[in-house]
Amino acid sequence: MASDRPSCGKRLIATAALAAFVLLAMGSGCRGFFVNQPNSMSVTTGLNGSGSSTFTITTTSGTQQLFATATFDSGNKDVTNSATWQSSSSCATVNTKGLVTAVGNASSVTITATLGGVSGSATGTLSGNGTTQTLTVTPPASIVASGTGQFTATLNGSDVTASSTWTSNNTSAVTFSTTQAGFATFGTSGQSATVTASLNQGSTCATGTANVTIP
Repeated sequence: MASDRPSCGKRLIATAALAAFVLLAMGSGCRGFFVNQPNSMSVTTGLNGSGSSTFTITTTSGTQQLFATATFDSGNKDVTNSATWQSSSSCATVNTKGLVTAVGNASSVTITATLGGVSGSATGTLSGNGTTQTLTVTPPASIVASGTGQFTATLNGSDVTASSTWTSNNTSAVTFSTTQAGFATFGTSGQSATVTASLNQGSTCATGTANVTIP
């Protein structure tokens, strides 16, 4: 009766394939073996890292095209169309191709592109749309490492926490809830983050920031 056990030759082939797999993973340092992860990312107004990492849009519905450039071991690559884009403020929108559109006035709007867990950003100012308004962002009275707390935002004396959009430039230090506006989870001691609240209601668009360090 023929044996169901694999032949010696087949076992040797399987062993050799496994060894090659391990060597390939070690050769790549396991970095980017399963995910094409860049070493760094830049976001600028020009292709391939040219232009500036700051921009200004001076009219409502005005636009600015941004470009994401990733640095790999093999060189630089334009990843504008494959990166994930995010705006820190509801006063500016950014589409999946890096096109920023002004909704209202704001200063220090951060537009971030992320690919393979690596991010880069550009900072913009939206002006020429009337009076710029600033939210007052108040951190929790007590911040505890690995704890939680409620941020608040006020505009002209009114609490607009619930209607504001909340972001953090360092999510390992401060992460906001997706279900409760302004409610944050804090990271470990010594980490810092800039927290941004933004509001877009009709013709009113305002932003505010607060710098937070985990004690």
